[in-house]
Amino acid sequence: MVQLDTLDRLSTLDTNAVADALDLLGIKGAVYGLRPLWNCPNIAGRVSTVKFQIKADATPIVPPDTTALSETTTDGHVLVISGGIDGVSCSEFVVNSAWKSNRIRGAVIDGLYQAVDDVHEDRCPAYGRGVASISDCSEMMQGDFGLPLKIRDVIVHQDDYVTADSSGTVFVPAKRIEEVLDVAERINHRRNLLAEAIEAGRPASDVMNDPELQVISRDGRSQAVAVSSNSNPKKSTPETHGLVSMLADVDTAAVSDALDKLGICGQALGIMPLENYQKVTVGPAFTVRYVPVGQPAGSVGDFIDDVGEGDVVVIDNGGRTDCTVWGDIMTQYAGLRGIAGTVINGVCRDVNRAIGDQYPLFTAGHWMRTGKDRVEVGAVNEPVAIGAVRVNPGDIVVADANGVVFIPHHRAREVAEVAQLIEQSEAGIREMIVDGATLAKAREVFKYHQLQRTE
Repeated sequence: MVQLDTLDRLSTLDTNAVADALDLLGIKGAVYGLRPLWNCPNIAGRVSTVKFQIKADATPIVPPDTTALSETTTDGHVLVISGGIDGVSCSEFVVNSAWKSNRIRGAVIDGLYQAVDDVHEDRCPAYGRGVASISDCSEMMQGDFGLPLKIRDVIVHQDDYVTADSSGTVFVPAKRIEEVLDVAERINHRRNLLAEAIEAGRPASDVMNDPELQVISRDGRSQAVAVSSNSNPKKSTPETHGLVSMLADVDTAAVSDALDKLGICGQALGIMPLENYQKVTVGPAFTVRYVPVGQPAGSVGDFIDDVGEGDVVVIDNGGRTDCTVWGDIMTQYAGLRGIAGTVINGVCRDVNRAIGDQYPLFTAGHWMRTGKDRVEVGAVNEPVAIGAVRVNPGDIVVADANGVVFIPHHRAREVAEVAQLIEQSEAGIREMIVDGATLAKAREVFKYHQLQRTE
């Protein structure tokens, strides 16, 4: 009964809260890079370990023996698998066998997996590094069940606890689980208090620095919050508003072509949308640069009160993927303040909140570990680097499902005019080919090969 209660408690928490609890307790458990292999449910359970290793000889191929697995795995367990070769998957038989016999809640694979369609069809939650195009058991052999594994840089033991969701995967030592759950539940309660205060209209800096809301208390009650208007008094200048309007109807592909034609470097390599956004996000850049934390630690999010309506927050965290600089409170507050979106040279967390709120986020990835006590704000509204692109405050950001581009403010009108011309020409080409013209003829008429060529 105690085990079921523990798993139920773990299932109600997201990986962000659990990872924060591990941080507070000084426990290593969050691993980066193990993502859902399909749009699968979250998982929480006890660990059953399996190790694969490279074969040392040419012994015949035999299916992995799952007899030992049945002895170490019961309902409530999650199969955790290590080993493998780059580009090769070898764990399908073990996962499918355990899932179909109702012995596991899902699988976490520190490696690649080939049979994604199978686990998707069977509704088996599967998390791993990615998908392999081939499965080659001729090079791999099953090792041991039930022994400690190293998953990335975390040592995982049989019967430890694991939870995984869209933000990542976290392991908790079995002997510390109750302690971790107590702290995580208090963190979750505090997060709810913060959300209530934000909804009531209190400024983010006020809420995040309120001593009463810093106390982590699972049984505490929400304090009365002073209600104020969520309207944002900071507005764009008429000039900036005009530039944004000119770019509102062009996508990043056209803007990128225009930048190429004008010899401007503005494409942010590796910064991608959180989901397949249907609309284009456009706005002036409000720049923020993070630095490693000092002593005493500085702030991590108070700048948000100074961001204007329609601005795009552009954060340079040096491309770090080991800690996040944007979460659900920031998403909620930004949405209430009419902020257009956020671009991060780094990672975010609480992705379900951003997706549910339809708040545009463009990042190098997402993970659940907090940036608090790891990084702090070093500068606001100074030049920052997003990949190889220098971004100045007030530069125009254009972002959509294709990625992110930045336009120097003083050249935004020129870029917008060229981008509009490119889109009009491409629309004309599409009309001609629908009417029966050859692609070569349509391109010739609209001078397609000169559209992106630098003048």
